[in-house]
Amino acid sequence: MDYQQPRVCVLPYRQKLGMIPSRLPLSDLHWPLGVPPKIEGQTLADLLPTDHLLTLPHKSLYLRPSFGTRARVSVMILEPRAIHRRYMALTNLFHRRFHRILTSDSLLLAQVPNSVFFPFGGSWVPQWKETDMTKHAMCSLIASSKKKQSGHKLRHDLVQWSRETGQDIDVMGRGYKPFAKKSEGLAPFRYSVVIENTREQGYFTEKLIDALLCDTVPIYWGCPNIADFFDTKAMMVCEDMADIQCAIKNMSESDYVSRLPALNAARDVAVGYMDVYERGARILLESD
Repeated sequence: MDYQQPRVCVLPYRQKLGMIPSRLPLSDLHWPLGVPPKIEGQTLADLLPTDHLLTLPHKSLYLRPSFGTRARVSVMILEPRAIHRRYMALTNLFHRRFHRILTSDSLLLAQVPNSVFFPFGGSWVPQWKETDMTKHAMCSLIASSKKKQSGHKLRHDLVQWSRETGQDIDVMGRGYKPFAKKSEGLAPFRYSVVIENTREQGYFTEKLIDALLCDTVPIYWGCPNIADFFDTKAMMVCEDMADIQCAIKNMSESDYVSRLPALNAARDVAVGYMDVYERGARILLESD
């Protein structure tokens, strides 16, 4: 990599800029495109005006008088409006503080001139290439104990229905059957019920990406325009509880096999959405 080019660093999740952000060591930051040489002993104050600092939203970003750096500061608002409504309102008011706002929220994209479309994606199965994808079970459903968002509630309703009607579904996750690695809840299964926390345009997460990486057909409830990103022949797209129940009843080995060509193609697309920070860094460089 040519380090004469602008450098891109990311403030790690839960890392704070602190009271005197200019003193934050560059070695404490994440460098998604590679760690530049000679940063030991340097701090945020040493970044150049051509460099980029990328961060997730938190309240102090909008209130602090300075970021302690000459670098261009951008913010990623990855969660949907149902979760990050407050941050979106603050960003709308204070968007001039930032170089770019990376988001998939359609309203924010329409209102804020320096916003850039950026779907969430991500992955919790980083070792997917080394994972045994042999299918010996029909379907999984991964759910936590959360109940706040519409998707949380839908998962629990489906668990109850599945148990009451004797569906061939392994329910896994916190609050049900814990697993050591997420791939354990996907790789052995032909299908998995994949429910996003909420339904919003352009919003899809590791829940979908991880199923595709594990060669598992998603029975999918979430992003209404998911066909803009993936071939929907690789999944069973559902609008509501009834659609999901119908999809579950129509699962079969032959249906799974018929979807394999589309599933393989969708997996290749999913790989490009795995690394959120690397994608964000490249978007910033492309928008210079």
